[in-house]
Amino acid sequence: MFREKDRPYFSPSEVRLVTSLTGLISDGLRRSLLLDDARADRHDTGMLVLDPDDGVDLANQVAEKWIEELGIGTRAGTTLPLVIRAVARQARAIGGREEGHVGEASTRPARARVRTKAGRWVIVRASLLGEGTTAPVAVLLEAARPAEMAPLLADVYGLTPQERRVTECVAQGLPTRQIANQLRMSTYTVQDHLKSIFSKTGTGARGDLVARLFFDQRALRLTAPPAIPDE
Repeated sequence: MFREKDRPYFSPSEVRLVTSLTGLISDGLRRSLLLDDARADRHDTGMLVLDPDDGVDLANQVAEKWIEELGIGTRAGTTLPLVIRAVARQARAIGGREEGHVGEASTRPARARVRTKAGRWVIVRASLLGEGTTAPVAVLLEAARPAEMAPLLADVYGLTPQERRVTECVAQGLPTRQIANQLRMSTYTVQDHLKSIFSKTGTGARGDLVARLFFDQRALRLTAPPAIPDE
């Protein structure tokens, strides 16, 4: 929270009031995320069906839009984005390893995240529509949800395992002492972790941190998108 330069600092009573509300505010943010996921408009889901040579057998209009946003033409027979071909190849590899175990290949879909030209993050999933590596591959493309992006951002910011656990507690609205008790560390250690987390993420307060990790993915420019295997 901030005040204009000509306004006085927050008084002790104001600080106590805001501190008493942090749990409610954090709970509200978490509920908002859950509601966003529950209400998510799944009309943004694209679907492709690929033959064994990555030719497009079927594609809905949303898939064509995603492919265009990824930077490749949308007509059947044209080269697909590398991420789609890589995830399809991964699905076939999983199917090859699990051939003979009916149903397992379809319950463990291949998956990747990639940033589009428009700056949006898209999740690409694939699974075999049958048994064996020659079966058609179904590919789904959909916008990444905030909760799905938080681990990636934690990787980008270089948060350590302990810092991630502290951040999870902060997102739950836990005060410093309760974080210390839950993670079995001193309050001083928690504060040291928070200083490091704020420094790495470019934030200055707990609310800023939660907003950065869970709400600001589209505005944030990441310099190292997830690597996709080479051909």
